[in-house]
Amino acid sequence: MVASSQRLTREAQWRSPAALIVGGIGDHLIALPALRAVASLMQGRLQLLCIPTAREIFFPDLALAAVHPMHHYHLHQIGAAPAAHAPDYRDNAERELAAVIGHCDLFLSFERAVHPSTTALLRVLKPQKSIGLLPGFDIEIPFHHTPHAMDLAFALPKELATDLRIEDFASPPKLPDAALALAGKLRSDLPREAVLLAVHADTKPDKAWPPAKLGQLLNEFLDLHRHAIAIVVGVTPFTVDIGRNRQRVLSCHGIPLPAAFAIVGLCDLFLGIDSCMLHVADLYGIPGVGLFGPSDPSEFGFRFVRHLHVKAATMNEISVTNVANALETLWRSVFPYR
Repeated sequence: MVASSQRLTREAQWRSPAALIVGGIGDHLIALPALRAVASLMQGRLQLLCIPTAREIFFPDLALAAVHPMHHYHLHQIGAAPAAHAPDYRDNAERELAAVIGHCDLFLSFERAVHPSTTALLRVLKPQKSIGLLPGFDIEIPFHHTPHAMDLAFALPKELATDLRIEDFASPPKLPDAALALAGKLRSDLPREAVLLAVHADTKPDKAWPPAKLGQLLNEFLDLHRHAIAIVVGVTPFTVDIGRNRQRVLSCHGIPLPAAFAIVGLCDLFLGIDSCMLHVADLYGIPGVGLFGPSDPSEFGFRFVRHLHVKAATMNEISVTNVANALETLWRSVFPYR
């Protein structure tokens, strides 16, 4: 198979399309606008291949013909265990999965890295047309790190309809009522005049900002803005004692992922590292400051909302002063009269 520049048109009547999305939490959020666009074009005919619980957490509002859980891909900290009755395509059982999918005239893969199971599935499935970001597809989207990752993913549906606009599909995941209720209860328990700063610091070690620096930053920020409250979301608790302002830092660690999304969505500002919650804030339209060390903010930073990125060679080189200045600049642009 070779790369092709020939664009497919929205007039093409794809009767049995399928799309594959696997990876981490952030990968699903990055692909969300693109998958929404594909589903809208396919009008209920799209089959989705994804990790268990991904449909419920990220894609409950997509009109799909079927969902095929793929348990041999791993996604940590995404939610509940798969249902006992769910099909289990393990041990490279691509033939079984291909048989369940049936005839496939269009296959789209949102993978950003080669996975042997996908290569084997494509060989067995034999779709009429395939589109992906990696070698081995009929239409190979050139994988560049220069455009934003969301724009790169959105290049797949634009192969089907060139007039699609990513902004028309850039909204947060549709969350369950329980998650929205929990977030709403939290907001109602806080003073009405409070300005809420969502903070997320959980990530891989090389992308994490030192907790002591984060604690110092929050202390200085809360000193400046007496109506501000910081809400820290993530897996691990925020244990840094920031002293005089400790009562204005709420640690919402270990809650279900949709509830964490909902809490970020009700905040006024966001501060975080290169991780899934930054994308959540972006899709909710929450202005934010993103901290980046080895990764590139032009690829994985904010895409849609007002923002500032603070970048250094390593996360440890990012100073408290630079982050404080960025956060203060953002505050003044969002709240010019406060």
